[in-house]
Amino acid sequence: MSLLIFNSLGSEFLPKIDEGELAIDIKRLPSINLDYSRDLNLEIEKELLKIPEITSAVSRMGRGETAAEPVGSDEGEIMVKLIPKKQWRNANNLEEMMNYIKEKILSKVPSSYISISQPIENKVNSLIAGSKADVVIKIYGNNLFQIKEIAEQFAERLKTIHGAADLRVQRILGLSLLEIRPNRQNMARFGVPMSEILTITQTLRVGANAGKVFEDFKRFDLVILLEADLENISFLGDIPVMTESGTLVPLDLVADISVVEGPAAVYREALKRRVFVEVNVRGRDLVSFVNEAQKVTSELITNLPSEMDIKWGGQFENFTRSKNRLVLVVPIALGIIFGMLIVTFGSVYYAIGVFIVVPLAVMGGILGLFFRGLPFSIPAGVGFIAVSGIAVLNGVVYASSLKTLLQEGKELHFAVIEASLESLRPVITTEAIALIGFIPMAISGSSGAEVQRPLATVVISGILLSTIFSRFLLPMSMEYILQFQRNLSKAKD
Repeated sequence: MSLLIFNSLGSEFLPKIDEGELAIDIKRLPSINLDYSRDLNLEIEKELLKIPEITSAVSRMGRGETAAEPVGSDEGEIMVKLIPKKQWRNANNLEEMMNYIKEKILSKVPSSYISISQPIENKVNSLIAGSKADVVIKIYGNNLFQIKEIAEQFAERLKTIHGAADLRVQRILGLSLLEIRPNRQNMARFGVPMSEILTITQTLRVGANAGKVFEDFKRFDLVILLEADLENISFLGDIPVMTESGTLVPLDLVADISVVEGPAAVYREALKRRVFVEVNVRGRDLVSFVNEAQKVTSELITNLPSEMDIKWGGQFENFTRSKNRLVLVVPIALGIIFGMLIVTFGSVYYAIGVFIVVPLAVMGGILGLFFRGLPFSIPAGVGFIAVSGIAVLNGVVYASSLKTLLQEGKELHFAVIEASLESLRPVITTEAIALIGFIPMAISGSSGAEVQRPLATVVISGILLSTIFSRFLLPMSMEYILQFQRNLSKAKD
């Protein structure tokens, strides 16, 4: 029953911490003018300050002076300070506030993709996974346009999943590029060599070296640069091109000139080109969202070309890594405890009897998370380890009293009852101290309490359930195990 309840809890890496501030991530077209982008930010700030829950809003476009992140002028961030949650009128929790702010911005200010998170959470996600989103699908391949198309297909599937918010495909296209494509037939007709076309292209892009300029002992390169205006490229066709016979022909006779959409950036990882599909999760736990997303996109993953690869990252990657480590560490820790119990009592039967309280403590922790509506997280996993240790310690107190009474010659049936009564006070005292100490963590509502709450809930509920049931089950199980040991010894004799 407890396992069924545990499977229904859901899982996440860490609970979201209420930092008291929001970070609004802004992304626009790579070709956007910086002045226009600044004006849009001012409009967003004005709309934000109309919301009564917001006290201040400060925007930034591009990278800062320290250049900690390689971002362009099309990306920015707005830092928003909030009033205390008790004074909110338009939302009851942080996720509702994020949705409310996003709707306000998108209804008033165009040309912007908005993703809302929190400053510390953003920075941690960015440092670990290279993205500020909760879940990142990393698509690797060689053909940039192909992986972009696959990424769009993934995004269409993710839209249908409950809890998907701020869905975005990493923008790698959209930069206007001037394309000069040589017309080889006309070049052969007029006798224009390819080097002439390349020279003009170089002059338009980086400039052509035309000689040296000397000033006393100083020497400078003389560079000719033609400034190309992408909004008016008609004059480019009039640029003269030298033929092999020494005559001049206009450029548009020997080349096709156009403005095309090209890659704004090419991201690489593990020697392959890479595109992100980013999505934040709201209103549900992280792991169940990813599991559903993997089912929805399983067909796309199966039909991927052989040269392409998919990797799930973000907070889900952190959770998977931590869960695998816990799966390895917890059995080792419990095995060490079991071995120490054998050494302490000199008998494997006492160790087995004491270890019976561990499932009771784990069951109590699961029920505590269920009734409080909390998903399993890494802090909750630490709580399970802690409550198991407390339960084993109390089992040791009872087993020590029982062993002493049996050494004094007491009959087994009466010894298990008397040991239960003798150990009741120290067990209750020990567990009450631990329980009372965790109560402030369980009921706290201040910043950072979101991480403490699952741990404290598991410990408190695990202590309560293990204390109540172990007072009845532990004596019965110890009597049965020790009686089995005696019968086995008699049979051998």
